[in-house]
Amino acid sequence: MADGTPRAEIVAEQAADRLYIIDARNGVERRILLDWIHSTSGDDEPVWASLDIEDGDHALPVDVLQARLGGASSRLVVPLRVAWRIPGFDKDRALKFRHLIFGDPRHPGPLRARAILLRDRRRAQILVGEAATLDMLRTRFCAQTGGGDGEGEGSPEFARFVARQAALALDVAERGIRGTRYKVPRFVADGLRTSPKFRAALADLAEATGRPVADLYREARPLMKEVIARPSALFLDLRARLDRMMFGGYAPEMEIDAAELAKLRNILREHPTAILFTHKTYIDGATPSRLTYEKDMPMLHSFGGANLDFAVMGEFFRRSGMIFIRRSFQDQPVYKLVLRHYIAWLLAKRFPLSWAFEGTRSRLGKLMPPKYGLMKYVLDAAHATGTRGVYFVPFVTSFDLIRDVEEYAAEQTGRNKKPESLSWFIGYMKSLKEPSGRIRLDIGEPVVIDAAPGPDDRRALEKIAFAVAVEANRVTPLTVTSVMCLILLGMAPRGATSAELLGAIGAVTDWARARGIRLSKELESGGDGALSATVDTLVASGLLARYEAGSETIYSIDPAKHPMASYYRNIIAHHFLDRAMVELALFELRDAVSGDATAAFWAKIDRLRDLFKFEFFYPPRGEHLAAIEAELSRIDPVWDRRLASGDRGIAQLLRRCQPVVGHAILLPFAEAYSVVADLLARANPGDAVDEKALLDAALTEGRQAYLLRRISSEAAIGKLLFANGLSLMRHMGLAEEATPDILTQRRALLLELRGLANVMETMRLSTVALADRLPGTSDV
Repeated sequence: MADGTPRAEIVAEQAADRLYIIDARNGVERRILLDWIHSTSGDDEPVWASLDIEDGDHALPVDVLQARLGGASSRLVVPLRVAWRIPGFDKDRALKFRHLIFGDPRHPGPLRARAILLRDRRRAQILVGEAATLDMLRTRFCAQTGGGDGEGEGSPEFARFVARQAALALDVAERGIRGTRYKVPRFVADGLRTSPKFRAALADLAEATGRPVADLYREARPLMKEVIARPSALFLDLRARLDRMMFGGYAPEMEIDAAELAKLRNILREHPTAILFTHKTYIDGATPSRLTYEKDMPMLHSFGGANLDFAVMGEFFRRSGMIFIRRSFQDQPVYKLVLRHYIAWLLAKRFPLSWAFEGTRSRLGKLMPPKYGLMKYVLDAAHATGTRGVYFVPFVTSFDLIRDVEEYAAEQTGRNKKPESLSWFIGYMKSLKEPSGRIRLDIGEPVVIDAAPGPDDRRALEKIAFAVAVEANRVTPLTVTSVMCLILLGMAPRGATSAELLGAIGAVTDWARARGIRLSKELESGGDGALSATVDTLVASGLLARYEAGSETIYSIDPAKHPMASYYRNIIAHHFLDRAMVELALFELRDAVSGDATAAFWAKIDRLRDLFKFEFFYPPRGEHLAAIEAELSRIDPVWDRRLASGDRGIAQLLRRCQPVVGHAILLPFAEAYSVVADLLARANPGDAVDEKALLDAALTEGRQAYLLRRISSEAAIGKLLFANGLSLMRHMGLAEEATPDILTQRRALLLELRGLANVMETMRLSTVALADRLPGTSDV
């Protein structure tokens, strides 16, 4: 143990029959440990074997150890190691980049070790790992390796196993003084090579391919070196330092609920786990690893493309836990087998994985459709090895400001994107030092997979990914930035006084609170002071404009900033989707209702679901309609009677909906789709759809439509929005070669979309008309 006593009590009759395994990197450490043995054991001639077993998966010289493993079954094997302490390190973990050159001070060389001992011998702390009898070790050996190489307990394979077990016991003891953050996988290649499941899989592959097992094993060895990450304490500390540098412009502490943190800690300790984070920026992948490091939880293994495994950076990230994967390996069965069993090994040993389940950064703010690749690798590994109870944990990072958003806006509106280069990277790192507000972390309920589906069960894979996405959406909070962008975009081009803005924020937060939607700390408190700090940051960044020269303080968003502001609004748009559909359906019915208003209302809801199905994640239709009914009940408990009564009842429902938000949520999508529909409606009979040409033309025509105010905002101009509009046309069968009938249907869809946009303009005007009547207090 860390205090210098064995974990297992050594009784008197055992004391005379002990084998000490000394894990020493050099003669200085060996002398320290031998002195300790002689001073504490009482043995006249203690039995010991010295090995350097702490660093890496290199072949161990076990001849001496092998010769000393032939004792009685009751012989107690006691592992020993020296742990070198760094003065003051536990306070701020201030490891320096110079240690890359001069070495980790926790692993000093002989000269450095002697110098340390001369200054302060207390920095050399004796670690005693949990002891085990030879009989216990032989039982473990057979259970974990199936007997190893078949040469029995006197073989080098058994000696290497005992050495690995000693190292692992010492690692556990060392984590007692250094922390769980330094729990790193050890001897992975040896663990795979000696695994009965891996050997059986190689034998099956040999039979299937007609190749000898020995050939497959020779092919697997370099693949293990390529795939397996080799994290170490030094590189974990350096990676944490880099993470802190990247978040220099944000508040020092990330906000997270204490109960969620405790639950995550328990999940990581008890279950095979993958943390799946939403991906809004280059740096949000660092928030899970930063959290686990700062809160002393097990390190995360992340994934990267093999194209990133180059020179210094590739080695840096491999040594801090990144697994590099080839882009394609369909015809590489040995590579696939090694990767599958490596992932399964990590899961079984409770080393958590982490990746962005959207696959790429969201360019619009809202959640992107999940990519199945990495999830399929993990599920295939769990299925092939019988690993049960895998936990997929949704992880959401919310930033007050995201420095990537300006790049996204430029990219989506067709402006030239700066190529990624060294100068770009330096500029990006500089931008991260600018004040950017707070970071909040939200952790969803895990999606637990008791038994992984088979490799060909695509439907099960999609259901799992969908469940993760829905839960990630559920725990995404409303923030000051997202709510202010929602309100001001909904009122644009008019601005809002500070009193109007506060009143609108209060109305939105009250609405969200009643529905159990999460709120950031500033919104939850509702205090003017808490809001002011964030608002000042948003104004300083240029996202918001503040006019203070007149009698009232006015806030607005410059039209050129609408694409950026829409990104923040889109982050929370899904929370308002049901409300938006209700409002839009009611406004459509207000002046056009005839006959059965209830049937017409639900028909319009179904139509809106169909029109925007490529933008949002819907639950099954029955569940979604029940959610719509629940929203209507919150608006008015007797909504069904009012709706059935026709015009007057609809008007009463609309009054209870104020302030409306539907236009702020759905208008950009309707306007973007109308640009695509307009282009296709102007085609000539016989014209085929060229997707690239169409999307390029849509950027040009969208700009023209904005200048003519046929669309209200540049937020409706975007490649992904237009691409989703084309997907809708395909879904409706309107993207085939143009025929007179298809052209007629395209024009009908165009009229429908423009009609929806006109209705939403009416909704905007009703919001503006209400603004003066909203309750307000003092200036923000």
